[in-house]
Amino acid sequence: MKLLLTLLLVAISSVPSSSQAQRRSASAAVEDIYIARSLRVSRVMPTDFCGESRVGFSSGWEDHYTFHATTARPSDGKIIESLGNQIGRIHTCIGETSNPLRLNFFGEGDLGAVAFTGKGECEAAKSDFPEAGITAYRCFLGLSDLPRGYTGGLLTTNSVVSRQPIGATSDPAGYVQSSIATVRLWKQR
Repeated sequence: MKLLLTLLLVAISSVPSSSQAQRRSASAAVEDIYIARSLRVSRVMPTDFCGESRVGFSSGWEDHYTFHATTARPSDGKIIESLGNQIGRIHTCIGETSNPLRLNFFGEGDLGAVAFTGKGECEAAKSDFPEAGITAYRCFLGLSDLPRGYTGGLLTTNSVVSRQPIGATSDPAGYVQSSIATVRLWKQR
């Protein structure tokens, strides 16, 4: 019986803890993941940056955004700080499509030390919801032109636009605009 108990204890002690396994997994990760808030700081009529031959569609708007760090509560993931340090920027072009709920979306920017180009779409999810003056969008950019070592990436957003589309203060007040973005960057093996 003592021998069996000793063998059991040795076997249990040699199994890595879940935190050890997670640390080992993180060090061998094949992707970098960022959660950031984007904040629209300007909107202008399209310049040559948004030329159709360059971005692939006719642009109606040219926007500049900054990316900011967010802080989540470790116990449940709730965002407790949505406007931390600036960690990047993106220069975008947005254009209408034949579907009035869908927009073409192009951007060039950087997040941390990673520069990228992205092409994708935005789609209006709901208008005047959760109250009048707020429109919810979901957007994505397939990322390319990444630094050496990355094979590609994806930026997705959960976005709101209010009657006051520039800056951090929404109208009606209290909404985190413009977007909460998730960026996944995949590495070469």
